[in-house]
Amino acid sequence: MFDVGAGEFIVIAIVAVLILGPDKLPKAIATVVSWTRTLREQAAGARREIVAAAEIDPSVTEDFKSAVRDIGELHPRRLAASILSDDADTPKPPPPAPGRGSSNGLPDKQQPSIFDPDAT
Repeated sequence: MFDVGAGEFIVIAIVAVLILGPDKLPKAIATVVSWTRTLREQAAGARREIVAAAEIDPSVTEDFKSAVRDIGELHPRRLAASILSDDADTPKPPPPAPGRGSSNGLPDKQQPSIFDPDAT
């Protein structure tokens, strides 16, 4: 939810110690923890009440989530990428370096050369 790293946490802790003092800080932390716990319990209770009032079956909500995920896959950018890519799931081996022969040790003569008649 909040992206608080170690540096930010240390700064918050130092500011809290300076403002509240070392004697009031444990009580303030306990109060914040209890408020957070109460808020989470109330949110979970509200969700349960909404589901019960709407008479929604939990398995239906999972089906709904999977349907929304499937619809998300129909985004035009994703569709274009899947259509235009050759085969994104299987990686292709890199082509052999010119003049060194193929990967099986045979000379390059057996591989077709790239020739563009319009380039000349």
